[in-house]
Amino acid sequence: MQDWFQKERMRVRMKKLLYITHLSGKRVNRFWISAIKAAQGLGFEFHLACNMEEAEHPGWEEDCIAWQIKPHHIDFDRNPLSMVNIRAKKQLKELIEKEHFDIVHCNTPVGGLLGRICAYKSVPSIIYQAHGFHFWKGAPIRNWLIYYPVEKWLAKKTNVLITINKEDSETAKIRIKAKETAYVPGVGVDTELFRKKNRDLEDKRNELGLNESDFVILSVGELIRRKNHAVVLEALGEMKKTGQLENTQFIICGQGILEEALKKRTVELGIAEHVRFLGYRKDINEIYSVSDLFVFPSLQEGLPVAVMEAMASGTPVICSNIRGNNDLIENNRNGEFADNDPESVKRAIIRMRGDRYLREKYAEAAAVTVKQFDISVAEERLREIYSRECAEQ
Repeated sequence: MQDWFQKERMRVRMKKLLYITHLSGKRVNRFWISAIKAAQGLGFEFHLACNMEEAEHPGWEEDCIAWQIKPHHIDFDRNPLSMVNIRAKKQLKELIEKEHFDIVHCNTPVGGLLGRICAYKSVPSIIYQAHGFHFWKGAPIRNWLIYYPVEKWLAKKTNVLITINKEDSETAKIRIKAKETAYVPGVGVDTELFRKKNRDLEDKRNELGLNESDFVILSVGELIRRKNHAVVLEALGEMKKTGQLENTQFIICGQGILEEALKKRTVELGIAEHVRFLGYRKDINEIYSVSDLFVFPSLQEGLPVAVMEAMASGTPVICSNIRGNNDLIENNRNGEFADNDPESVKRAIIRMRGDRYLREKYAEAAAVTVKQFDISVAEERLREIYSRECAEQ
């Protein structure tokens, strides 16, 4: 009888979902929006657990109110081996025991590890969304020796393992064998927001210090080694040597530990006047609109939102041929692959800069492809998973 009353009380109260990720970012992150909409569409109370030390106040608080998010600060460190995560585990365990969540949706390596350990046996449904396994095809052997056994073990504590690209989906089904494996096409992109409209592009270019005649190359991503911005700088340096850099500007949107090193390299290569570091931007959709080419030479991805945004904006893409990128780009149809060396990137930039028809061809095809990665698709897939998990409780 007591069990019946407990179940009935759980049924009538508002259900709660805890979304775990290690860092908040400055504002509410676009990576969370599909999950927020999916959960709230089902009437869930949406809680967020993350390290909010880098949040931009008061904008962060205003965003949380606008999105009806209940945030909880946890002292996560993105390094899984950091001793700080011992404190984070205690904080997270206390939060879970206090709030009695119906679903815990874990993200990121640290969030996925601590979230599943803390929620196991305390929460009816535990979901882990892998935004790119660390043991991809061609990854260093140490990644397979460390991360693969851990993920295999954690799968036993996971009700649903979500993958976001074809390679990881195959790996999950064959090697991980969680209770359930589901595919969701990334976190989605608001294709309508990024679709090029008749904005006053001249004013935006003037604001950014760009000339009407400039050929504008854009990269978006953290200034870290994995995003590999350096190879584009080296390619531009080669173009400078051969007198092919005139009227070309390279814009980088993002922040990170390599910012000063990258700026120093532009000076060494003699290309500083052709490169602009814009940092964190709230007007990123407008910056895509004034760009002629998007370059994304990343070394490792899950399913890159930045590439999807470029595709949705009508900005042709050059990118590395890696997992995630090749879920989005089909070489010579809706974009191009370039090897991760300066000469290959240089050739691709020069070819694209000199062929407007090719750029338009890629942009048109990419706009069709990216529709299947719209945020509405990701939201619907997550809603189905959340709904099914609650029905089984």
